[in-house]
Amino acid sequence: MPKHLYSALSIVLCVMIAAMALVVTRPAAAGAGTGGFDFTRAQVATVGLQVPWGMAFLPDGSALVSERDTATIAQVRPGSLPIQVAMVPNAYPGGEGGLLGIALSPTFAQDQLVYAYISSVSDNRVVRFQLSTPQTQRVILAGIPRGQSRNGGRIAFGPDGMLYVATGDAGYPAYAQSSNLGGKILRITRDGAVPTDNPFSGSPVYSYGHSNVQGLAWDEAGLLYATEFGQNSTDEINYIRPGHNYGWPACEGMCGNPSYTNPLVTWSDSEASPSGLAYANRTLFAAALAGKRLWTVPVSGGNRVGTPVAELRERPGRLRTVAVGPDGWLWVATSNRDGRGTPGPSDDLIIRIPPVGPSGPSTSPSGPSPSPSGPEASPSASPSASSPGGSSPCPTPSPSPSPSPTPSPSVSPSVSPSPGVSPSPNASPSPSPSLSPSPSPSPSPSPSPSPSPSPCPSPSPSPSPTPSPSPSPSPSPSPSTGTRSCEATIRFFLQWTTASWGELTVRNTGTLPITSWTVVFKVPNGLTYLQWNGYNPPGSTVTVTQNGVLLPGDSVTVQFPIGWSGGAVAAPSPITCTAR
Repeated sequence: MPKHLYSALSIVLCVMIAAMALVVTRPAAAGAGTGGFDFTRAQVATVGLQVPWGMAFLPDGSALVSERDTATIAQVRPGSLPIQVAMVPNAYPGGEGGLLGIALSPTFAQDQLVYAYISSVSDNRVVRFQLSTPQTQRVILAGIPRGQSRNGGRIAFGPDGMLYVATGDAGYPAYAQSSNLGGKILRITRDGAVPTDNPFSGSPVYSYGHSNVQGLAWDEAGLLYATEFGQNSTDEINYIRPGHNYGWPACEGMCGNPSYTNPLVTWSDSEASPSGLAYANRTLFAAALAGKRLWTVPVSGGNRVGTPVAELRERPGRLRTVAVGPDGWLWVATSNRDGRGTPGPSDDLIIRIPPVGPSGPSTSPSGPSPSPSGPEASPSASPSASSPGGSSPCPTPSPSPSPSPTPSPSVSPSVSPSPGVSPSPNASPSPSPSLSPSPSPSPSPSPSPSPSPSPCPSPSPSPSPTPSPSPSPSPSPSPSTGTRSCEATIRFFLQWTTASWGELTVRNTGTLPITSWTVVFKVPNGLTYLQWNGYNPPGSTVTVTQNGVLLPGDSVTVQFPIGWSGGAVAAPSPITCTAR
């Protein structure tokens, strides 16, 4: 791609990130911070995610982020747009179910295994697969009750090397005290076996009496804490001990019954609805959905030792996931597109908060940071070595010595199907293009260099993607200085031995950049279903709009699940692609 297009991409990304202003809880004095992090210097790391849920870090320091409603996993590097690296089959989004928590194998560098908590047609379950071949799954644990809501879903490997699984009561409170797997925290080996030292012989149950657990975190002493949604009034953080009963549904919040274990801290639902949980510096960090804030709770030895303080109030919106990254920063994901928020044009986001200190960690922050002058301050770019005096933080990209995937400015991996052809069953997919010239979707087992400190990517030239077959262009009105139009193509990968899937490519065929496109098509005969924003039978019309930035000639490709029982599959027709 010509060098000036890379420059344009870098400028577009800088503009998008600079537009995201965060509201801090309060101005802070120099050196002040909550839980060891400086919330006055919070930064937007990336934009354009679709209901991010789980987060896990690769050996190179980038993050894998699961998207609940698209059943995709994106790779995120600060200052770059998300790159779709996998679509997880057999996850059926609906209500609060879909692709939820993810975790990497403790020996990921050797085995490349990713664990995922997914909602199937009939239950919630934990599966594992190699990142490069998500179609080949092994079920680790099945039979967790699934509901329209209250599905739990967080998974994490503990310091003991065991996999902990947080479940919900699926809308049936009695499950929390029953013998099934709902309303529990479970503990299993990485192969799904029951550890011999579990509190109940032969059972994966580690603790019970929970309503809906969505956050797990350990302190430096190996003590486990968990966030828990209440049902009607009270949310909790609990110190989890093996074999303990946490009282639901007999009580919500404090119990006053010695048979049940009381929470460390409680809030009203409107203040919290806590999901993700992280620990650092003797502090728990709980992401609040309805509360639209990040709660910080000082703890020590399983006890609360200070007053909870709320950060990131209101402005970022609903917060789902929080994690401490290998860079030492706090990473927080929003959930404004989950059907209960008010999404902005760049939602969902990942925000990074640096540790307290004059300059933060050795890997410099990516992107602009909010001005500490007050709650309504806009972010201002930090000067870089190449921009003395605080000039533009976006240096002109220069060619890299090593090749990289063809850049593509996809902001949101949740596009929809469009025109297509039906390839042979043994066809293999091509990798999705991306804006950032980061490594290929299958990360190297050995750590790679840290992300660039620049807020803008530094792409290197690479070949342009091959145009997709059977285009169906549909130009849109545009100014006299140029045209805005797009074309869309679908390919189907029909497999007997593993799950089948489809692949959609949208390409900008105009002369101007486009920031939104809508694809409309009918599900073809020959498929049993097409999964996109629910289950679509043959003959039904699918309409999906994607927001992003697509420069002339560039394209973006995404995958989606399909059902196929054999036989020919017709092309999905008619199809339109409308650009704006």
